Amino acid sequence: MFSYSLNSLIVFYAVAKTRSFSKAANMLFMTQPGVSNHVSQLEAQTGTMLLKREKGKFQLTKEGKAVFKHAEKIEAIARGLENTIKAIKKDAKPLLKIAITPVYSRVMMPFILGSFQKANPDIMIKIDLGNSDDMLKTVVSMQNDVAVLANQMTSQKVFAFPLLKEELVLITCNDHPLSAKESASLQEIAEYPLVIREEGSSTRKVVLSALKSMNIGLPVLIEVRSTEFIKEWVSQGKGVSILIKRAVMDDERKYLKVIPLKESLFLKVSVLFLKSKKYDTSIQKFVDHIAQLKAESYLQHLKDTIIPA
Repeated sequence: MFSYSLNSLIVFYAVAKTRSFSKAANMLFMTQPGVSNHVSQLEAQTGTMLLKREKGKFQLTKEGKAVFKHAEKIEAIARGLENTIKAIKKDAKPLLKIAITPVYSRVMMPFILGSFQKANPDIMIKIDLGNSDDMLKTVVSMQNDVAVLANQMTSQKVFAFPLLKEELVLITCNDHPLSAKESASLQEIAEYPLVIREEGSSTRKVVLSALKSMNIGLPVLIEVRSTEFIKEWVSQGKGVSILIKRAVMDDERKYLKVIPLKESLFLKVSVLFLKSKKYDTSIQKFVDHIAQLKAESYLQHLKDTIIPA
């Protein structure tokens, strides 16, 4: 590092420029003793006297004049940098990075983000898609600011704001043996190949945990990363699957049957963010917006599954 303090150099410049310790103190919003200390510190660092003091007045020494020339240039550069930083802060929009699963990016986020950006046009949004486990890791590692995820066992570092509960249902093709049933049990489902999301999926964890708790042998598992591919696979009669009810859109019900489960299974969806970022303005605005949507108008047809905050 430098053999001198940049702060002390700027204070020295102000003193030499105004020809007064008191005026320099007022200009820099400092005390006069503080200004004197900085000048004395700079003299000690340079190893030479910069000011010749006489009866309450001072003059620049030869060495002081040489230092002043450089200090003047450095102060101008520092002032220019400060103005640039202020302009950047004024013009740059804050960025909110949101981690979410592909299904929620399609069935939930369009309305949330549409209304959020309408209320907060100054905040830019970046979406990151992946399974629940991977997306939670991006929040913990601070790659993303918030995550909208289901059934995550969070660490002490993460705060979870409860959003809603999602019902899990069975889906089959139209001519599947289970398609005519009003409801189906997990025991019945175990007789057929089960198309399920990959490791890290919250839906997968809930389904396999339920099968294990009921001592039901695992069916043949077909692992798929894409929910859209799962629905396509099921529609062709190559297996059955368990998904959140809202993952199957109205137009998809023409070739898919949605059947309630006799054993009620749910995903609890929360907005997750680091406790250390609790006072981040963009995060707080996002959470407040969701809280307002929950309380007033968000997805009224799901009002029975909204989780109290």
